[in-house]
Amino acid sequence: MSLTPSLSRAARALLDFDVADLVKRSGVPKVIIAEFEKGGRMPQRQDLAAMRLAFEEAGIQFLDDDGQGPGLRLRRGERQSGLRPEELTAENDD
Repeated sequence: MSLTPSLSRAARALLDFDVADLVKRSGVPKVIIAEFEKGGRMPQRQDLAAMRLAFEEAGIQFLDDDGQGPGLRLRRGERQSGLRPEELTAENDD
């Protein structure tokens, strides 16, 4: 499945990434990402691959078109920062 402008925006939203976060993780220049997400020029294949890989490494799972269109989701357990309440102990309490 190809990365589309709407899937890119949705992935960033799920990860709470701004464009700068995606630039840092993918190495794709900001102007290319911004133009792509606005529906402007299509990035080169290697830029799209780098963006997709950055999303996947951050926890996004891309879903194939099931007849209703392609999609994505955040893998279970991803985008968790810190500890869960049941993991808190006196030793790790700041």
